[in-house]
Amino acid sequence: MPFGAQVLEGGRVRFRLWAPAAERVELLLQTPGAGAIARQMESREAGWFELSSDEATVDDLYRYRIDGSCEVPDPASRCNPDGVHGASQVIEPGMFAWTDGNWRGRPWEEAIIYQLHVGAFTAQGTFAAVTERLDHLVELGVTAIQLLPVGAFAGAHGWGHDGVLPFAPAACYGHPDELKDLVQTAHHKGLMVLLDLACQHFGPEGNYLSVYAPAFFAPPTSGRAGRSIDLTLAVAGEFLIHNALYWLEEFHLDGLRLDAALLQEVAGETDLLETLADAVREGPGKHRHCHLLLGHDPRAVRHLHWPDHSAPRRYEAVWNDAAQQAMQDVLTGASAGAAGTVRPLDQLGACLSRGFADSGAGRLLPTAFVTFLQDYARIGDRALGERLHQLTPARPLGVLVATALLAPMPPALFMGEEFAAAQPFLYFCDFNPDLVKDIARNRRQSFAHLQGFRTARTRARIPDPTDPATFQRCKLDWNSIGQSPHAEWLDFHRRLLAVRRREICPRLAGMHEEAVRHSLIAGRGLSIRWTLGDDSVLTLLANYSGVQLDGLPRPAGSVLWAEPGEAEHALAQGRLPPWSLLWLLQDGA
Repeated sequence: MPFGAQVLEGGRVRFRLWAPAAERVELLLQTPGAGAIARQMESREAGWFELSSDEATVDDLYRYRIDGSCEVPDPASRCNPDGVHGASQVIEPGMFAWTDGNWRGRPWEEAIIYQLHVGAFTAQGTFAAVTERLDHLVELGVTAIQLLPVGAFAGAHGWGHDGVLPFAPAACYGHPDELKDLVQTAHHKGLMVLLDLACQHFGPEGNYLSVYAPAFFAPPTSGRAGRSIDLTLAVAGEFLIHNALYWLEEFHLDGLRLDAALLQEVAGETDLLETLADAVREGPGKHRHCHLLLGHDPRAVRHLHWPDHSAPRRYEAVWNDAAQQAMQDVLTGASAGAAGTVRPLDQLGACLSRGFADSGAGRLLPTAFVTFLQDYARIGDRALGERLHQLTPARPLGVLVATALLAPMPPALFMGEEFAAAQPFLYFCDFNPDLVKDIARNRRQSFAHLQGFRTARTRARIPDPTDPATFQRCKLDWNSIGQSPHAEWLDFHRRLLAVRRREICPRLAGMHEEAVRHSLIAGRGLSIRWTLGDDSVLTLLANYSGVQLDGLPRPAGSVLWAEPGEAEHALAQGRLPPWSLLWLLQDGA
């Protein structure tokens, strides 16, 4: 990397910092037995300061002193063992003994994603504890885990989007080597590891970079919102691209999900996302599968389409929040909203047939849209953090689960969803007292317009994000998975994913960008046909209502899944019971 602490050949360590607002920068080196020593760094052009030292060695702690007073960690620190306010540590990434040399990743068509928060996934809340649970995920049938952001953030717990040291895995989760061990253990078990990248935004606490490099950030929006980097600044773009390459190369990750905030509308200039993707394709992606994903944004489709099929697309897929919204609206019976808007069932049909319901997504492959029923953001944005099984009856939910997991789109689950975890996923944070004093009041007030939270007494039920007990309530209870109804939900998900891996995933490669169409049945049912890569035809026939559908012809093909089981017999008689579906597969021959 062009910044940070780099161990050079011969053992010398090069320190490099961009501090354009500083007149003088010193390296404060804490060496074992010798105490702290200060060394003046050489001022270079364009705001850079540099020093190569033979006094520093691997594992030494260091800080930078700005203009004789402010002592700060390295913004490109690979490790900050005492948190974001502490000293950085010299890391030599080549010292980790990797054992996954034969791993080349998995093709995107095999992706079945399991999204998890490291701190809440287990009681211990560490990388090592996640490693111990990998066998559960293998048996579940997922093929990729996707970690919420792990870059170092202030405090002992948080969602991860308020990080301020985007190259340093959070110390509360463990040492960088423990994350590397998690990755290589996952690879040995056939699992990809993806990461949500959140380096474009710095949290409100611990952002020392803004002191000596204020030009790195866009103007602040409010005192507690943190700062976003200025994407028009060349050094900021370089920082972001190197951060992406860092996680893929030094941690052997299989892919990244980038925030839609990085989408630029800059005419005549090279798009940052294109530059980043090209760097990945010419770097780690040249020798193995490296999947790049984007957060939901209709503008993302231009990065998913490629005119020449001989060249790989820059980004594999976009997370489809529109499909999540449509499925939840179908489940809860939400109204269509304002006059002229699309009804939830039509929205769902559009999302399953052409990706985004509200944009000209073109004739993109279904695999370009990750489909999910619920994710951390939707659950955490509810006042009480409820999961869908706590809000809807089991039978309708089962039908929507079967819809999401067997559609051609790569499906994603949020941790605990597979066994209907009783634990909520709430918003939690751990900032300093000056920052947290208004957080609980402001969060509670944000729900004042909703039925059930219109009085101070009812809003008091909303958990305080700054209370450590709020975070503790979100930790999954793994002792429950053998008990009813959790065991039954787990078995249900395992059987569905087994069908997906056996019958659907092998047929996705080679699909064409055909114009898939959906049909509504009496305003309550849905019928969709996809031609898969081997010319077989996958058909969904579903009744998403509490009223039986009659007079239905039976589509061609053998039944892959009937939910509930009696739906197959009912269809032979031309009807579909309330809340039921069938998936059918017709051989291409």
